[in-house]
Amino acid sequence: MAAFQSAAAWYLASLAVMSAGLIPSAYLFDRLPLRAVLSARALGLLLTTWLAWTAARFGLAPWGTPLVGLALAVSLTLGGVLVWRRPETLRAIQAQRGALLAGEAAFLALFALLVLLRAQTPASSGTEKPMDLMLITAVHEATTMPPPDPWLAGYAVSYYHLGHAGADVLARLAHQQPGVAFNLVAASTGAAAAVAVAGLAVDVALLGGLRRRASRWVAGGLAIASLLLVAPLVGLASVAGAHGIARDAISALGVEGVPPPAETVGFVPEQFWWWWWTTRILPGTITEYPAFTFLLGDVHAHLLGMPLAVLALALAAQVFEGGRPLTWRGWLRDPARLLLTGLIFAGIAMTNAWDVVTLGLIWAAAALLAAARAGWRPPASLILVARWGAIPTGAAIALAWPLLGQIDPPPTGLALVTGEHSDPARWLAFWLAPALPLAAAVSILRPRLDRAAAAIGGGVAVVAVLGWAIGVAGRVPAELGTRGSGWMVIGGIGCVIALLAGWARAADQQRDRGLSTALFLAGAAATLVLLTELVRVDDSFGYRLNTVFKLWLLAWIALAIAAGALAGLAVERARASMLRPWRIGLATACVVVAIASTVTPVAIAISRTQEGQTPGLDATAYLDADLPGIRPAAARARATLDPRKAVVLQAIGDSYSEAGQLSAVSGVPTLLGWPGHERQWRADPPVVERRDQTDRIYAGEDDPTVAARAAGVTHVYVGILERGEYGFGVVSRFAGWRVAYADEHGTIFEVPEGSR
Repeated sequence: MAAFQSAAAWYLASLAVMSAGLIPSAYLFDRLPLRAVLSARALGLLLTTWLAWTAARFGLAPWGTPLVGLALAVSLTLGGVLVWRRPETLRAIQAQRGALLAGEAAFLALFALLVLLRAQTPASSGTEKPMDLMLITAVHEATTMPPPDPWLAGYAVSYYHLGHAGADVLARLAHQQPGVAFNLVAASTGAAAAVAVAGLAVDVALLGGLRRRASRWVAGGLAIASLLLVAPLVGLASVAGAHGIARDAISALGVEGVPPPAETVGFVPEQFWWWWWTTRILPGTITEYPAFTFLLGDVHAHLLGMPLAVLALALAAQVFEGGRPLTWRGWLRDPARLLLTGLIFAGIAMTNAWDVVTLGLIWAAAALLAAARAGWRPPASLILVARWGAIPTGAAIALAWPLLGQIDPPPTGLALVTGEHSDPARWLAFWLAPALPLAAAVSILRPRLDRAAAAIGGGVAVVAVLGWAIGVAGRVPAELGTRGSGWMVIGGIGCVIALLAGWARAADQQRDRGLSTALFLAGAAATLVLLTELVRVDDSFGYRLNTVFKLWLLAWIALAIAAGALAGLAVERARASMLRPWRIGLATACVVVAIASTVTPVAIAISRTQEGQTPGLDATAYLDADLPGIRPAAARARATLDPRKAVVLQAIGDSYSEAGQLSAVSGVPTLLGWPGHERQWRADPPVVERRDQTDRIYAGEDDPTVAARAAGVTHVYVGILERGEYGFGVVSRFAGWRVAYADEHGTIFEVPEGSR
């Protein structure tokens, strides 16, 4: 009953922020038939969160429930102002009552399903879950923004965390604690992203003149299925191999952990987390896909940023539609549109910073193609788009700078991909299934091909590859030969880009905006995938792990939208004379294989229910069994200590460990939590110094009071991890210190006043 009440309260909170985003969405996306009203949740939450975060950042009000409520009220008021400015916006929303009701029903059904799945495996343990819980807790316990970093005392969080602030906005509106918010925000974000993808797919298809209700349902339904159900075929291969089917052929793929041991009795493989390897298809990368993301349940930036990515793609679709002139004066005449556009890109930068460049380039590419359609030649169109895009770009930077300016990340840049590439078999094991629905729709639609545009599209791909080859030849000339079968992947993607460009141009010439926009989004997805074969972000990992991870996830989202829109158009336009037997056979084969891939998320969901976790929604409840004493100690610390002043020392652990949980649950900082992640977030974190200080306090030869005072520590915790690291006798070092809290599992000692 408690879980149901929490979920119901969360739904009502999300409904409130959706109401705040409804009018701004309809106002901003006035060139799309549905006005992107099914993305209103994302925009409403972004607007409310940004207002509250910015007010706390500049000291206008302390972060908390009153500020969140005020920000929501201001968001609703701004909607009223927009209606006063453009009364037709309200009429447009009223005209979409059917779409809104259908979207809300879909959201509620998906939210309930995802809540049920999250309730089977709620624990915030393993992977990066402790980190994400820490960020939500840090925001929840803060009074100013950015919040203090619970894993590096004396520092503010140096990570894009607006998405985690949005989780706390919903938590405060729903009166939920961070542990419960952790799972509920994963469910609501998944449902919001799926409904937004469906809405944009229908919007794009409607640009092509849909009239049949069935066409809309197909467009939206297939988009949701492509996002949440379709999965890489390597997952299906894992299930088949676990049952002894084609094990040798599956092993030949060379994917680590695939197939799992053939010892399965029931439907799903019995090996623990067998499904993990479906995201490690290519060596040295993370090949994550949306179904995996939501079933894993890491409340990470890439999950929280998905609904915002759909908003940015909607902006690109609206620009590509071409109904509004690309003039800089237009922004000045309509400042509300300017601010909303800037806010979307600012929100992306503050939630998942990598995505803003990628999505911004797609938006700019849409503008360039719209300018070319209007007759502008390439040099002039570049100048036109640069002038037009500079104003909202400046607005986005200004709106995001209060957070981005506080981040001190390690140096990053771009590097050429060398020593790693995608071989055809494993590449297809990932991309074939999500591409098949689109292929089925295209086989029915039979779009015309503009050969000149196809040549230009292919030529652009060739130029990109040549640029890479020239750069590599001067540094690692052997790479041109060792890439081997990887050239087939590059060549295949280049051919796909050429075809999509040719089809899109021909559709443009026929003024078929729905078809051309869908093909543009598919082309954007293919281009992103090609780029990951050529360049990577030069980050702390030193290879393309995060580049593939980030860009492929965005490409999957764009592909899901395009597939849904094209399917809707195919249903609308299919005629008996078009359906030749071989076309029907091809389309059917594509659909059958795509449907077969949905075995993977179903099998993952079943496997997750068999992990033995105690059902519920509180992500911290597992600590009572795994690390007893942490939750009550954290509750005492949270109730009595100020995160801005107190430092509770704990044992340091590696990334993905259970170290730092007291701080993750309470929000009260420790000297150092996960050193590896602090190195990813900061240019020069004092990791070595903090390790040395921690060791001196727990096990040094000096008086621990002196060491604690030098380190700025106010309290020391001795629990299971500390005794495991420093020995059971470690508690004796603090004899005579005042005990701030104690139970049978651990003790919080207060550093004597004279030692500080």
